[in-house]
Amino acid sequence: MIKVILAGMIFGFILQQTRVNTFDKIAGFAMLKDMLVPKLLLAAISVGSFLLFLEIQVGMASLHIKPFVLIGIVVGGILFGIGMAILGYCPGTLIVSVGEGALDALLGIAGGLVAGWLFTVIFPAIQPLLGPNLGKINLYTGNTLVTGGIVLLYAVVLMWIAFYLDKIDQNLS
Repeated sequence: MIKVILAGMIFGFILQQTRVNTFDKIAGFAMLKDMLVPKLLLAAISVGSFLLFLEIQVGMASLHIKPFVLIGIVVGGILFGIGMAILGYCPGTLIVSVGEGALDALLGIAGGLVAGWLFTVIFPAIQPLLGPNLGKINLYTGNTLVTGGIVLLYAVVLMWIAFYLDKIDQNLS
């Protein structure tokens, strides 16, 4: 638990220092005028995916893959995007902003909790509308070497995109 708290503190510190928890950074990304947010996300996913693979290999973590329900994922993504556009925060930046005393972020957390509760309550009624369960889709092949190669390639491509976005961002400035 201490490792998780420490990792969260480091993540929060990076978010706060880069100011990606501000409306200007989120709005700048949404308007494709500021590439800091996608650069950080791509770099974090790149490093995180490779480290997660290593943790799984040494037995420090395990996967719990959720089923792929296409309509539910698309509708959920749209609702998530609408909430992010209205608030100007994503879940990680929301927590950082609450820590800085932003009352609008506190309202966003309350709204998220209410929405989560409401979804839980209405889920049995809307489950048929969410589309078919397409199974637990993932890239793990069962062969550690092949899967490791896929994960490494994925991580390298994401990091390359992050560096490419940095060049674009420098040209925008």
